[in-house]
Amino acid sequence: AALRGGVYLVARQIGSILLKFVGVVLITRVLGPANYGAYVSGSNIYQYAVAIGSAGVSVYLLRHEGDVPEMSYGTAYSILMMMGLTLLAFVEIGAGVLANWTGVAGFEPVMRIIVLGLPLQLLALPATVRLERRLDYRSVAMVEIVGQIAFYVLAVPLVMLKFGPSSLAAAWVLQQIVTCLAAHVASTTYPRFSFDLATARGIVRYATEFSMANWIWQLRMLVNPLIVGPALGAQAVGVVGMTVGLLEMLSIIKNIAWRLSVAILRKFRSDIERLRTAVTEGMELQVLVVGTILMAFGWTGRFIVPRLFGERWIGVMDIYPYIALSYLTISTFNIHSAALSVVNRNRELAICSTISVAIFSSVAFFAVSKFGILGYGYAELATIPTYVVMHIVLARALGSPDYRVAALWWFGAAIGLFWQFGLLAIAVPFLVLLLPISVKKLHEYSRTVLR
Repeated sequence: AALRGGVYLVARQIGSILLKFVGVVLITRVLGPANYGAYVSGSNIYQYAVAIGSAGVSVYLLRHEGDVPEMSYGTAYSILMMMGLTLLAFVEIGAGVLANWTGVAGFEPVMRIIVLGLPLQLLALPATVRLERRLDYRSVAMVEIVGQIAFYVLAVPLVMLKFGPSSLAAAWVLQQIVTCLAAHVASTTYPRFSFDLATARGIVRYATEFSMANWIWQLRMLVNPLIVGPALGAQAVGVVGMTVGLLEMLSIIKNIAWRLSVAILRKFRSDIERLRTAVTEGMELQVLVVGTILMAFGWTGRFIVPRLFGERWIGVMDIYPYIALSYLTISTFNIHSAALSVVNRNRELAICSTISVAIFSSVAFFAVSKFGILGYGYAELATIPTYVVMHIVLARALGSPDYRVAALWWFGAAIGLFWQFGLLAIAVPFLVLLLPISVKKLHEYSRTVLR
């Protein structure tokens, strides 16, 4: 069921990915790396504010046993509105200080505009949860697409009229307005503000566990504006931001899989064997699908990027394989995170996130200054060994999943991503898939999909 649901949701996301890709091509050709870097800096800090403001509310509602009382939804709305307005005020007041720290030209106006969308994005969460609890991923995808259309309808003409990175910030606010409205229309509900102390305590208690892990993990997105920006400037921030943005689009399945896993795994979280099997299969599918997509772009990117985005963006492909390998590893362990969240091992998740982010930011701080933009890629690679900690945590909670196939496919994809070190590397992933253990596993999955 998880596999079929994931395939269905991926299919519904294709339109969204194509729309976003076309929009990015149009916008970045005009803006260039430096202007795009100003938007990326503001956007990354904004997204971290969203992570703090959401406070685990959506996951708390999503994993709630049985029907969620309307009072719980009302309390969630109240908490989210309070968090949204509070963070909005803090960011507006501190925008000047942040601008001085990053040293990125154009950052402050972007930050002051984009943060206006924060309360609206938070208020859309309860309505989206209603759809996800029904497993109505078609509506979730449609809401996202409608919001993205609104973004590009405003962003593209404003960019063409030379309004600069603030164009994207204004379009983002419009997207949040449209998304919030569309989510409530699709879920046939509207924001109802109420407050129940017992529910609020439950949300706060969960937030101190789940959200702490999420807040720590999301600190990764601040490395680009707060470490790369001061050291290398807006152009480097733009190149890193573009590379990460491309990888987010190319590996969209990892986000879909996490959302789908939390919704489905909670239905049999007392069945340890099924959970462990789901983690094993999830790893394999993530590596197979995400690895294939990332390698395909890696092999063709040096021809695609300059033609689509312009010669100014060719630096994207210099750091692409390093960040791509990190994304592939994140995708591999994505289901670990979902399973640990379902069985309430959020404190251990927070420890895993802390170790990973600490190494990432520390290596980036020194490597960026010494190696330039490649230092960011080296910092991404430095985080890969930290996933051993997540394996240990999962093995203690559920027992060890079967890594044989996933590890084999990961190794093949890792070699394939660095084809520039020798064309022979391209052959390695194909040789790995021709091994008997791979052929058998691929046959099993093909029968499941075609069933």
